[in-house]
Amino acid sequence: MRLNAFLRAAGTALILTPVGALPAAAEMDRAEVEKIVREYLLANPEILNEMIAELQEREQMSAAEKAKTGIAQNKEALYNDGFSHVAGNPNGDVTLIEFFDYRCGYCRKVRADLVTLMEQDSGVRLILKELPILSEASHEAAKAAIAAQNQGGDLYWKFHQAMLEADGLDSAAIYDIAAGVGLDVARLKTDMEDPAVEKKIEQTHDLASKIGVDGTPAFIIGDKLVPGALDADGLKELVEAQRSGG
Repeated sequence: MRLNAFLRAAGTALILTPVGALPAAAEMDRAEVEKIVREYLLANPEILNEMIAELQEREQMSAAEKAKTGIAQNKEALYNDGFSHVAGNPNGDVTLIEFFDYRCGYCRKVRADLVTLMEQDSGVRLILKELPILSEASHEAAKAAIAAQNQGGDLYWKFHQAMLEADGLDSAAIYDIAAGVGLDVARLKTDMEDPAVEKKIEQTHDLASKIGVDGTPAFIIGDKLVPGALDADGLKELVEAQRSGG
């Protein structure tokens, strides 16, 4: 927390507001201002909680506005980038976008609830955005997943699910899982070296930055950015609110 900034702001407020017998602002030096502010805050410590709450509220509002603007300006990249995997109903009436990292514990936690959501609600379209941010293994897993799409069918989805279910995910595990779901591992490794794969990851990172996504999982629905893991009820409420225009 930027306490010094708070002290400066509080000092300015005290200077500009007539309080008892405070000397005129022009006659006060820095030390005097800091002494007055310190004494005031010690006498009224609850004001710090108010200031912190106000700052957090302003930051949240600023982040929400940035996300709303970013979403509006990048709809094509969000919904039709040509490479992000689409799960659920491709013609669903509600689209949920997830930015995720294969080594993210919260992404692994939300996986089953997302599957359940799509099984219970045939109107959900889920777009998956590979956003490796945690480690080199995360990056390698994302490249492998993107390259797996070249082998068609439901292999990407099986691979995606299996990697999120894995207890540990290092380089060896990625290819063991790939083989286990039926991917041609030799072809996969070759396809991963295509510069287009790396470019897709870079595009997703750039998109996340424009919207204000700074962690995983992060969901986008309508014009809202919803950071963090949601449970089954939270996901259902999110979809129902969007469907009802809320």
